[in-house]
Amino acid sequence: MLISPGLAAPAASRGSPSLTTTSPSGLGIHGRSRSGLHAPADTASRHHRDRERPALHFASPVASASFASTSSAEPIDGRRFDSEELRRLCRGPNPEAAVKLLDQMLRRGGAELEPVEQAALLQSCADAHSLAVLRRAHRLLASSPSSAIPAPILHGLATMYLKLGARGDARRVLEGPPPPPRRGKADEDAAAQAAKRREAYEKVRELHEQIRAAGYVPDTRHVLHDVDEGAKARALMYHSERLAIAFGLVSTPPGTLLRVMKNLRICGDCHNAVKLIAKVTGREIVVRDNKRFHHFKDGVCSCGDYW
Repeated sequence: MLISPGLAAPAASRGSPSLTTTSPSGLGIHGRSRSGLHAPADTASRHHRDRERPALHFASPVASASFASTSSAEPIDGRRFDSEELRRLCRGPNPEAAVKLLDQMLRRGGAELEPVEQAALLQSCADAHSLAVLRRAHRLLASSPSSAIPAPILHGLATMYLKLGARGDARRVLEGPPPPPRRGKADEDAAAQAAKRREAYEKVRELHEQIRAAGYVPDTRHVLHDVDEGAKARALMYHSERLAIAFGLVSTPPGTLLRVMKNLRICGDCHNAVKLIAKVTGREIVVRDNKRFHHFKDGVCSCGDYW
C-alpha cells in the first residue's frame, strides 16, 4: 500500500475541445472515458509533464502469514532434543505440553525458536480452540529476548484471536505495544511516528462511525474468514486502503488531496466506504488499484461504480 498525500491533482484545463491529442484509454482508466470526447488539446502534454513529478510514499507492512507444523532447521548447541520434542508436541497436537516445554526452555536460557516453530506452536494452540493456552504461548514468545516474532506471524496471530472471539487481543497485536520512554531526537521521532500510527487507528474507528451514520452498511461477503458478522465488519474496517486514508487525513491539512496506491483490487465494500469517507471529510481521494484510478469526491466515484 502506498499513499501520496501531498500531491494535488493537476488542475483541469479550460482550453478548446479537441480530439487530436486525447487518449480515450488513458482517461478511461481514470473512470472518465466520457471526458475523452471533450478533452482539451494540451491534455497529452500535461500528462507527459506529470509523469516526471516526484511522489512521497509510505509503505505498509504485508498482512499475510503462512503457517507450517514442521521445521527443516537443525537445532544446534545441544538443544536438538528440546526442539524435536516441541515440534512433536505441536504435531500431536498437545499445545499445553508444548507451552510448558517452551517455558522450561526459556527458564534454562538460550531458547531460540525459528519463525516456523513459532508459527507451528501458535497454530497448535488455535487448532485446540484454547484461548488461554494461545495467550500464554504468545506471552512466552514475546518475552524471549533472542526470538522476536516476525510481522507476518503477528498478523496471523491476530486472525487466530479473532476466530476465538478475543477482539481486544487481536487489536493489541496489530497496534503493537506502547513505546517505552525514549531520549534523543531520533528516539523522539520514533515515538512521534508510533503516536501518529495510533492516531491513524483511532481515525479509522472515528470514520467508521461517521460513515455508518451516513448510511454505510458493511458488505461482509468480501470477508472469507469463518467468523461471525461482527468480526467480519471489524475486519473490513481495518483494510489497508482505509488505514492509508486515515493516516493521510491525520497527517495533512484539511482539503489536501490524498492519493493511495495498492497492487490489489479494491474490494466492493471499501469502494462504497471510500465514497462516503470522501463525502463526510470533504476530501478528494484518488485510489489506484491494479485496474484503474478511482477518483472519489462528494460521495461519488469517477468509475461510476464500475469498479
